[in-house]
This record gives sequence, structure tokens and C-alpha cells, in this order.
Amino acid sequence: MKTKNITTLLWKEIKEITRDKKLILTTIFLPLISLPLISILTSLLLLYQPVVISIIIEDPDLQFSNYNWIPSILERELGNRGHRIVYGDSREKAFTDVNIDIILIIPQGFTHNLTQWNTVAYLEIVRRTGVSEERLNMAENDIRSIANSISSSISREKINRLCMELGLVQCDPSVIRDPIIVGRPVFIVPTGEKAKEEDVIRPFIARLLILSFTFIVTPASSYIVDGIVGERERKTMEMLIASPVGLWDLFVSKTIAASLIGLVASIADIVALLGYFGLLISILGGWFMVYFDVKLILLHALIAFLTILVTVSISLPFISRVKGIKTASNITGLLSIIGLAFFVSGWIIDFYKLPSSLVTSLLFVPYTHSILAIQSYIYRDYNMVMVNIGILILLSLIILFISLKTLNREKIILAS
Repeated sequence: MKTKNITTLLWKEIKEITRDKKLILTTIFLPLISLPLISILTSLLLLYQPVVISIIIEDPDLQFSNYNWIPSILERELGNRGHRIVYGDSREKAFTDVNIDIILIIPQGFTHNLTQWNTVAYLEIVRRTGVSEERLNMAENDIRSIANSISSSISREKINRLCMELGLVQCDPSVIRDPIIVGRPVFIVPTGEKAKEEDVIRPFIARLLILSFTFIVTPASSYIVDGIVGERERKTMEMLIASPVGLWDLFVSKTIAASLIGLVASIADIVALLGYFGLLISILGGWFMVYFDVKLILLHALIAFLTILVTVSISLPFISRVKGIKTASNITGLLSIIGLAFFVSGWIIDFYKLPSSLVTSLLFVPYTHSILAIQSYIYRDYNMVMVNIGILILLSLIILFISLKTLNREKIILAS
């Protein structure tokens, strides 16, 4: 294997990539356009399909009491939060109306319990199955938040009245109602110092970077499939193998080129993911800040390159022995599924804190080291970052060496 031959072949592969404008455009712009569009479409559909909440008043005494304003407050505040409010005659009718997502019931005896000193008034919530769990959770949280605000207002009124009857001059209802208050959380970094604003958002960005690995395997795998099976189907494989360059030079150059394609895809995907979450959270009324950590982005680029290199190296001996692109795509698709399982888990699970016995059993899967390298950086365990990078490099070289060792000119041409 000669460096000059690899450089020449790699230049050829890159030349082919740059000539294929559609490949470059789809690799870069497809995720940049698709994910933000998904977030916009989702947000718009949420606006046109709000959660329908039916308020049913079963307590006839409420409208004649001092608390007859409660339903109108619920209606106004829930409406301000994007939900559609309807009043129902009975819970039985609401139960059978599939257009109603949540039923909020003010039951019989609500007013009586509210006006007593030793009873609690309850609101009943009935949720319909089959509706988006996230939307219903958001609506229920809104109901509970508004109910807590109403409860706080009424308790303040009761405490003021009680203080007047007891003749207490200095009386603070909030102190009596909430004698213990949990303060706002203080964020600290793994080393114990007080966290800055960027320290809070950095772990979320890191998890996004791990999630973005799920999108980088497919473009690289598709390229290596076309680079090998496609060359054979176009009858150019024989010419390349018969040329002065070695078999190893040919496949090493194709592997590196595929990894570069995946690297470009990973950069586009992370920008798209940030755009997706940023737009979705902003449109829904949340707050989102993108903190740019140069070291983290560079680490992600290196890990992405090595992750693709390992994936392509594993699939190389299988792809070179199949005749059709569909079969080769199925093989790489299997690796993509394994990667998807690990990287989605890395988005949710903290691999860095898993029991050592469990992590040890996962270390034979290269994707574990990709996840641990990013998560170790967040915990400022830079030694572990270097260890996982080293293992990924070593695994890449070992797997690539073993894959190349199994290659045979005759089998590659005959696909056997």
C-alpha cells in the first residue's frame, strides 16, 4: 500500500464527488431544509389543531357564590395558552364526543368544599386516549398551573379573613400558606464550581451532537455501496483493479472518501438539528440559545469521521462480495439500525454514569466509544475523551486492516 497511490485515488474520488452536484446538494441541504421545515409544519399544525378542553359545571351552587368567576378564569387562561374551550352539558355527552380531548369537571359539592375550613375542593380531569401524549401533558400542566394560581388567590383571601378575626396586625398570607419554600436551583459544573449560562446549555448541545450521529452513517454507506457495487455494475471495477494501483490503495481511498462524505453530512445534520429544536421551541413559546463551543464541535467532527470510518470498514468485506446494490444497501442498513439504537440511547441515557460492568459489555461496539467521547467531554474528563478517541482510531485501523485482508481480486470481480 503506497501513500502516493492512495493520494491519487483519493483525489479521483473527491473529483467525482465535486462533479456530482446532486450528491453534494442532497448531502448538505436536504437536512438543512427538511428538519426546520418539519418543525415549522409541526408548529403550524399544532396551531390549527389545538387541544379541545370541555368545561363541565356539575355544581349548581357555583354560579350563585362568590367564586362564580372560576370557570371564566379557566376559560380565558387556557384560551390564552392556545387551547380551545367548550362548555358541556354533561360528562356523558363529553365522553362520547371524540372531538373533545380533555374534560375538566367542576363536580357537585365543589362550592361547599371551597367555602369550608376543613375540606378541599377538587377539579376532575378526564383525558381521552389516542390523542398525542405530549399535547395532552402540556394541556394538563396548563390546567394544573391555572388551578394552582386560583387556589393561591383563594387561600390568600381565606388567610386574610382569618387574620382579621384573630386580630393579627402583621399577617402575611404567603408566609402562612408556604412556610417552606424550595429556592431556585443553582447549577454547578462536574468539578463543583458554579455553572455559567453556557455550561447549562452545553450538555444539551452535546446530546444533540450524539443524536446527529444517527444521520451520518447512511450517506457514507450509500457512497461506499455505489463506490464498490456501482463500479462493478458500470464495468469499471476490472479496469481499476488491473491498473498499477494496489487493491488496498483502491479500497482505502474509497473508505476515506466515504468518511469525508459522512463528515460533511454530520456538519449539515447538527446545524439542521439545532434549527429544528430552536424553531420548534421558539414557535411554541419557549426559549432557546445556541452556545458555540469550538472544541466540542471539533471533537464531534473527529468522532463523526472515526465513527463513519469504523462503520464503512465493517461493511467493506460484505459489500465487496454482493452483486446488487439492494443487497449491499440492506447490509449497510443493518449497521445503520445498530447505530440508531446506540445513538438514540446516547441522547437519552448517560453512558458515562452507567455501571462499569454494563459499560464493559458494550465496549466491543465501536459506537459506545463515540458516545463516551462526547459525554466525557461534558464531564470534563479529558483523559477519558483521549482514551475513547484512541480506541476508536485503533478499532478503525484494526477493522480496516482485517477487512482489507479478506479482500480478493477474483471475488471482488465475480462478487462471490
